[in-house]
Amino acid sequence: MLLGITENLQESTRLDVKKHIGLATVSTLIAFLIPFVLYALFYFNVAHSKSTFSADIQEPVAKVVTGTGIGSAFLVNPTTLLTARHVVAKNKVGDQVDLYFEHSKNQTHIKATVRYIAPATEQADDEGGVKADYFLSDVAVLEVSAIDDIEPLVLGESDAVQNLDEVILIGYPGGDYSITKGNINSDKFSGLNLFKLDATANPGNSGGPCILKADNTVIGILVGNRTTAQQGDNISLKINDVKKILRVAKINF
Repeated sequence: MLLGITENLQESTRLDVKKHIGLATVSTLIAFLIPFVLYALFYFNVAHSKSTFSADIQEPVAKVVTGTGIGSAFLVNPTTLLTARHVVAKNKVGDQVDLYFEHSKNQTHIKATVRYIAPATEQADDEGGVKADYFLSDVAVLEVSAIDDIEPLVLGESDAVQNLDEVILIGYPGGDYSITKGNINSDKFSGLNLFKLDATANPGNSGGPCILKADNTVIGILVGNRTTAQQGDNISLKINDVKKILRVAKINF
């Protein structure tokens, strides 16, 4: 009787061992094959890697042509665009400017009305250049008839941005479309509450969005570049400060 029980236990143990060996073999084989399967999927375009960059962020950025210069602006709701004050400095509220959405599906060219120009606290320094303080309120608002086929950019939180965070600049330097990337070098410029960037920018980029690459939200407006800023740095007005200016002016963004 005991012998029979012992034999049954031994047989059960052997079956368990075989079962575990089989499972281990299958698991090892699967782990070995997974890299080859994934490689084949990507190689034959069955699967695609996901990039953090979205082409959608290009559509809402427009070239601004004022008659005396060129800058950039970006859509924040169907009827409102933000830009830099100095882009429309030679205009007044109520004037019209031309907008070109070169990366929209419809290549839209429309007229925009200057709705708001933030007052400037500083104009020029002793050498005829622009004082850094000027950029603290360097924002203007353009108004258009409702645009339904372009998704506006989302305004983020500049207070959450850290040094070395990667950013994307989109605009029209010299009138030609450009997209560049770089990093936040400092959250202060000349001791002021402005972002200092190492992303490439040139005249015409002004008024374009400074976009946080991690989530594609706007964390600033490009306001200075190597021709206007000190020390050859590109600078951005922080979007939280822009929001404060717009709230005071009762501008819906």
